[in-house]
Amino acid sequence: MTYSDRSGRPRPGSGSSRQGSRPPVSSQGTYHGPRGTRQRPGSGRLSGPRGGGYPLRSRSINFQSGRARRLAGNRRLLILAALALVLVILLVVGISSCVRGCSSDQSSGETNAVDARVAAGVSEDLTRRFSTELDRGEKLAQIAANASAYSDQALLELALSEPAAIDFVAAYPESDKTAQPYEDAVSQGTVPQLWCWDSRWGGVDYAGHPLAVSGSGPTALSMAYMAITGQGDRTPADMATLVSDAGAASGDSGMAGSFLEGDLSSLGLSCTAYTSNADNLTQVLDSGTYLLMEVTAGSLTDSAHWVVVVSENEDGSVVVYDPTSPDVSSHSWDPATVASASTTLYALSAGDASEGE
Repeated sequence: MTYSDRSGRPRPGSGSSRQGSRPPVSSQGTYHGPRGTRQRPGSGRLSGPRGGGYPLRSRSINFQSGRARRLAGNRRLLILAALALVLVILLVVGISSCVRGCSSDQSSGETNAVDARVAAGVSEDLTRRFSTELDRGEKLAQIAANASAYSDQALLELALSEPAAIDFVAAYPESDKTAQPYEDAVSQGTVPQLWCWDSRWGGVDYAGHPLAVSGSGPTALSMAYMAITGQGDRTPADMATLVSDAGAASGDSGMAGSFLEGDLSSLGLSCTAYTSNADNLTQVLDSGTYLLMEVTAGSLTDSAHWVVVVSENEDGSVVVYDPTSPDVSSHSWDPATVASASTTLYALSAGDASEGE
C-alpha cells in the first residue's frame, strides 16, 4: 500500500501508485479509512447523521424556560409601573406647589384689617374668634415658659383646664393680688355670671390659695346676693373675708355649708336648708329663691365646689351657674341630675326665712 504526504506527492522510492490505493488525506482534517470517512481529532467539526459535519457555534440553543421568560416579563412590567407612579407623584407635587405659589402671590398684597395673623377675606366675626384663640395660645406658651414663677400649681392646672382663665393666669405673677370693686350693672332678680378667676378678685388669698382656684363658695354666694338685693357692693372677695372670719373657709369645696345656715342678716339674706332631691329643688325654685349647692367631685365637674341653681325652664330643666366652669353654665340640666350631685339644698332669699326641713 502506497501513502502520499500532505502535498499529495508520492514518497520517493515508494513505487508507482496502483488501483485501490488510499486517496490523499483531506486538508480539512478528515481521512478515509477502512471504515469510512471519520473526523480527524481537533478538526472542529462533528459528523452529522449522514456524515456531513457542521460547526457547533452555528446553531443558537435557548436554555431559558417559559417560566423564566414570564418572570423576566413581570419584572419589566413592575419596573415600568414603578416609574409611572413616580412620574405621577412628581406631577401632583409640582401642580400643588404651583397652586400654593399662585395663591400666595395673589394674597401677598392683602392683609386682614382686624388681625394680620388671620388671612384676608375672613369675616370680622370669625377673625375675632380666631384672634381670641391665638391670643390664648400665645399666653399659654408664656405661662409654660414661666411656670417656675407660680408658687401654686393649681393655677397652672387652671390655665390648662379652662381656656377662659388663661388671661388671668398669664397676668397673675405681675398682678398686685388685691381686690377691686365690681362696677358692672346689677339688676334685682337677675343672677350675674361671675367667675372665680376674675382679675378683680381672683388673686386675693383665700383658704390658702388664690381665690381663682378655691373661691367657688364666696363667688356663688356673691351671685345670689346681687340677684336678691340688686346691689353689687359684695364681691366674691368681700364674701371670702366673711367666710374666713367665720372660720368656715374649709373642706374640699373651700366653704363649709354651716356658714350659710348661720346668721346672714348682715347681708340682708336668709337661708333655709332642704334635703336635695328633684322635687324639693323645683319647688324651692318656684318660690322665687336661689339655691346654693355644694356638688361632689366627679358630678358636674372633676372637683367638689359650689354652684347656684338659678331658675327652672318651661320644659322642666333647670339653669345652673357654675363659677368654675363656663361649660356647665352654658346649658340646661335635668333637675334629678343636679339634685343627685349634692346632699343639701341651701335656699337663699331676702330677710328672714322659716326653719329648714
